[in-house]
Amino acid sequence: MRYLLAFILFIFLIIVGLIFIFSDHKKPTPVTNKPVVLPLQEYATSDATVSMTIDGHINGEDAHRAIRITVGRDSRTLDIIQGYSGRVAETHTYSNTSDAYDVFLRSIKNSGFMVKLKKPTAPDDSRGYCPDGQRTTLVLEKETETLSSLWASSCGIGTFGGNIDLVNGLFRDQITDYDTLTSQVEL
Repeated sequence: MRYLLAFILFIFLIIVGLIFIFSDHKKPTPVTNKPVVLPLQEYATSDATVSMTIDGHINGEDAHRAIRITVGRDSRTLDIIQGYSGRVAETHTYSNTSDAYDVFLRSIKNSGFMVKLKKPTAPDDSRGYCPDGQRTTLVLEKETETLSSLWASSCGIGTFGGNIDLVNGLFRDQITDYDTLTSQVEL
């Protein structure tokens, strides 16, 4: 009887071992709420916007300035920002169409608007970097959600891996009289 019980226990352990060996022990994939980012031109008929903010050198709150250009399906906006808290001192808005927005999105896409450096030279947060120069932040937003945010600087550091000069020029060209409107802004 002892031998029979030992044999049954032995068979039971072999079966449990085989189940353990051949079962799929994959860890459950963590659920992330990371938004799905579509190719840029897919946003041409949506309420998504793209923006470029050029932040000036680090100086006093009263003297600090930044320029933000935001382009969407229905409008193109230039904001002159005073200080570090994002207070808009001056704004200029122009109309836009989904066809024009589509071409613009394709242009900035082809210029690397959403290309992140494989080995970024700095963290995702640009604050405090390149204090004597300018930091340019490029953002894709849909509703209140940031889908992409990259930055480059005149110091050669950042997370952006596209052609910053071309993207910068494309954004500036969206604002009629850009040079006149920003001529008094010291960055």
